[in-house]
Amino acid sequence: MEGGEEVIDSVKKIVSAGIPVMGHLGLTPQSIYKFGTYVVRATSDDEAEQLVRDAQLLQDAGCFAIVLEKIPAQLAERVAKQLAIPMIGIGAGPGVDGQVLVMHDMLGINQEFSPRFLRHYARLHDVAKSAFESYIADVKSASFPSSDESY
Repeated sequence: MEGGEEVIDSVKKIVSAGIPVMGHLGLTPQSIYKFGTYVVRATSDDEAEQLVRDAQLLQDAGCFAIVLEKIPAQLAERVAKQLAIPMIGIGAGPGVDGQVLVMHDMLGINQEFSPRFLRHYARLHDVAKSAFESYIADVKSASFPSSDESY
């Protein structure tokens, strides 16, 4: 669940209903229109301190873990050391308890998105594009499906 202090009542209600909640602080993509940009979050002292407070509030409300996205590495490490629940980083440096990358990004399927924290482990965009082009050509030429691929 994205947000801190402003969503605490909702987090408490969801947790009290027996539904696990993972918090999400820093860059919150579903709330991007609130910020208007994808820049690194919590770079000012005020915003950093608010993030620390929000993380503590989320833990106290019952979150089982928190995603820290696109925040300074030192801040992420500080939060990870202060709280008992796991901190999962995405663009938050190595000082957290775990890391996440979006599969389509790390496999190189999405070509339009390349933030600094993204490491490509494959370049599947071209492979997928070639496969789609072959499929389209086969359908247009009526070679797919063949009689062997039909019932």
